[in-house]
Order: sequence, then structure tokens, then C-alpha cells
Amino acid sequence: MQEAVATPWFRANFREWFLTTDHKKIAILYGLTSLLFFVVAGLMGMVIRLELTQPGLQFVSPDLYNYLLTGHGAVLLLWWAIAFWAAFTNFLVPIMIGARDVAFPRLNQLSYWFFFTASVLVLITLIPGQHIKMMWTGYPPFSVHPNAGPTALYVLIVILIAGSTLGTGVNFITTVLRMRAPGITLGGMNLVVHGLMASIVVQLLGVPSFVGAVVMLFLDRYLGTGFFDPAKGGDPVLYQHLFWFYSHPAVYVMILPGFGVFSEVLSTMSRKPIFGRKSMVYALWSIAALGFFIWAHHMFSSGMPYWLRIFMSFTTVLIAVPTGIKIFNWVATLHKGAIRFNTPMLFTLGGIFMFLIGGLTGIPLALPAFNIHVHDSQFVVGHFHYVLGMAMTFAAFSGVYYWFPKVTGRMYAEALGKFSFWLMVIGSNVLYFAQMVVGIMGMPRRYVDYPPIETWIRLNIIETVGAFILATGILITLIAWARGLRGPQAGRNPWGSPSLEWTTASPPPPQNFDSFPVDVAADWTPYRYDSQSGNSQ
Repeated sequence: MQEAVATPWFRANFREWFLTTDHKKIAILYGLTSLLFFVVAGLMGMVIRLELTQPGLQFVSPDLYNYLLTGHGAVLLLWWAIAFWAAFTNFLVPIMIGARDVAFPRLNQLSYWFFFTASVLVLITLIPGQHIKMMWTGYPPFSVHPNAGPTALYVLIVILIAGSTLGTGVNFITTVLRMRAPGITLGGMNLVVHGLMASIVVQLLGVPSFVGAVVMLFLDRYLGTGFFDPAKGGDPVLYQHLFWFYSHPAVYVMILPGFGVFSEVLSTMSRKPIFGRKSMVYALWSIAALGFFIWAHHMFSSGMPYWLRIFMSFTTVLIAVPTGIKIFNWVATLHKGAIRFNTPMLFTLGGIFMFLIGGLTGIPLALPAFNIHVHDSQFVVGHFHYVLGMAMTFAAFSGVYYWFPKVTGRMYAEALGKFSFWLMVIGSNVLYFAQMVVGIMGMPRRYVDYPPIETWIRLNIIETVGAFILATGILITLIAWARGLRGPQAGRNPWGSPSLEWTTASPPPPQNFDSFPVDVAADWTPYRYDSQSGNSQ
């Protein structure tokens, strides 16, 4: 047995945390940082929701409301929906492919500290006078106006996040291509690894467009260039194209890893190999590729050419095909399975349901005639919260509950986890379904006030009730995780999964496995359930 080369993460002191290059410790750092900002952004959202409960100004000024909208959107997208998956990538990928660590441990360390620096700068925006109020999209001409707040700070944050993202992407692609254990092929890897890698490829291809857009924004604001100023020969719609070329594919960065989590949990908790595994791999990568051909459906009302509307409408609807394949395969996996309805399984089933609602409401948004009618309405807000807010969050929570024994060596509080699930699924559907209904009725998004229309008021009250139920459910999950740190000891493989990460200790030793290369049978697959796979020792 190879000796440990460092202290396990759960026994490390501050210096070891600060200087660590261990992918597991870095995963924990990403996860804790992301969770902190998830709570911050959630509190911003609750203030927004309270303000909109009744017409008129209740708690905040219009300027503060704009800041809360900007912070809520940007932080939840960049620090939660994207960054939280970095914790999964760091912890799981090397272990799932039988590697000691990542290919470039110091680059991995640097990527986190870029992310941490950006996080500190976001906290600075909480200081009055440093509020960024341009919305998370940063559309000109408002974003180049002094009333938008410190654009330079916004640009610096984006560049630091981009540096972290690109460093992580290069690192893990190299790790997967060069450090797999003998016998693990690219096609034979876990679906969650495919989901994480597909999201990384999307990031590598899309992030440069976003960075270019914000750098041009900086030059327009502070150096007087005219990239987006029509008076100087520029075009503000150019920013939208550059922004959405990255930001809509980023939707799949947020949800593709979740599809992988759903597949892992469904297979394990139904005791069946994932149905149509090869088609699932093709579907994941097809979604990643098609994501770059649908961005302009966000811009149907911007005056784009008719032919481009038609093309983007077609490709947006087309992406429903690989999505439908996945859902069919998940249902087929459940068929005649020995299903265990524990907390990870409940969050997976809930996440699939939320994604299905979000996806079905996304199909009419792909049609210009309907899209233009509801553009910038609360309907759009409800739609993308079903997908990005809840489907992604349910997937992330399912993944944390599922791998909690592996990460901590302890079992979480099952009763609290199930209670949290039911509160979250009820609260989220009350909130976001009512939001879509009021959007269909014409209520716009991004406004601090609205006319005293009786139906609108009634629906906004319902939304606020749903928001508090949802927030309570999230709080209970955080309590369940905290209590789980002192829960009963977990075995090496409490779920009886044949996947490689469950063959090592819980938590894994610093070098991940006792010997290298990891012995992988010629016919090994992470989804084969037999009499041997139920071992929980």
C-alpha cells in the first residue's frame, strides 16, 4: 500500500487548506465558496420577492432594486449554477477515472484563487457606492452610463472568472485524455464525467466571446471608443450577439452536469444499468454542440433579419430531440427497477420534473410569434427559473446527498433530506408557475413597481408564499448537511454502486487509491449491477 503523501482534507489545518494542490480539498473550497454566495444571492432574491408582493415601493429604492436584480442574477449564474459544478468536477473526475490527482495541480490551485479573488470583489459590490446596477446582462447603452455603477469592477470580475474557467477547462480535459486508468475508454466513462466534460468544452469555446464583449464595454465606458455607440458607428446589438453566444450555451454548462448526476442516481437507486447508455453520451454532446446555434432566440425583438429568426427558431426546437432521448432513457431505466426512494432519488426525480416543465415552456419561446409577445415578461423569468433555478439546484442537491458519504465518510440525516425535498418541490412550483401565469397576463420583468391590477397582486402574493416555502426547504437541506458531518459512519460503498469512486475509502485517501495503476477489468462498466455490486464494506 502506498503511503499517504498529505493530510486528508477533513483533518487539514489552515496552512494546508491555503497551500493545497489536492483536488479534493480544492473541491471543498469551491463548494463552500459557492454555497456562501448561493445564500447571499438567495437573500437578494427574497428581498426582490418581498418588494413585488404589493405594488408601490415597499422596502427598497429603484437604484437598490436594480442592484439586487444584478447581484441576484449574476451571482446565482456564475457562483452557483456554474461554479458549484467545479466542486463536483474537482472531487469526482480524478477518482472516477482512476487518477491520483489532476494533470496540473498548481494550475488547479491558481484557478480556485482566481475564483476566490473574484468572489471578494463581488462582496465589495455590497458596499454602498460600489453597487453594480446594469443587470447581469450588462446591455449597453445603460452599462456605459455612470448610473450603471463601476463597470470596471464588473469587467475585472468577469475576467477573473474567465481565467479560472479556462484554467480549469484545460486542466481537466488533459486529465481525462491522459490520466485514465488502463481499461477505461472515453466511451466507458461515467455519464456524469461526460456531462462535466461537455460543459467544460462549452466554456472553453464560449468564454472568449463573453470576455471580448465586456472588454469592449470597458473601452467604450472609460476610453471613449464606439463599439456599441451608434453615434460613433457602433451597434449595441453587437454586444447582445457576443453576450448570448456564450450565455445561452452557458445554460447547458449549468445543466449538462446535472443530467450526468440524474443518470448516476437513477441507475444506482433502481439497480439497473442506464438504458441506452451510448445514446445518452451522444445526446449530452449533441446538446453541447447545438447550444452554439440557438443564442439569438433571446433577440427576436431586436430587429434581426427574418431568415436568422427562422434559423434560430428551428435550431432551438431541434435541441429538444436529444433532450427527449435522455428523458426517454431515464424513464426506461426506472422500468421494472428495484427503486429506492431515498433523498438523492427524490431530488433526481424532482429535478427531472422541473426540467421537463422548463423545457416544455421553452418550446413556445423558440417560436418568434410567441416569444415577441412574452419577451421581457415574468413568463420568461418563470421559465428559466424552472430550468436554471430548480432543475440545476435539484440536480446539485441530489449529487451532494448521493456523494455525501464519499466526501465526508458520514451519512446525512435522511428524514431532514426528504422533508426538505417536499418543501422545495412545492414551494418552487407555487412560485414559478404563478410567475409564468402573471407573465402571460402581461406583467413585465425588471420593474420595481407595477399597476395595482387585482389579479397581478393576488398572483404576486402567491409567489411570495411559494418563495418562503422554497427558502425553508433549502435551509433544512443545509441543516441536514451540517448535521450529517456528525452522522453515523458510512461504509465504503453504502449505495452498492459498481462505479470506481466507491471502490476506495470514504473519504478517499490523499492519493485516492491504494495502488496504481488502478486495476480495472476488461469488461468493467460503472453501471453493471450484480451480486458483487451491493458490497458496502
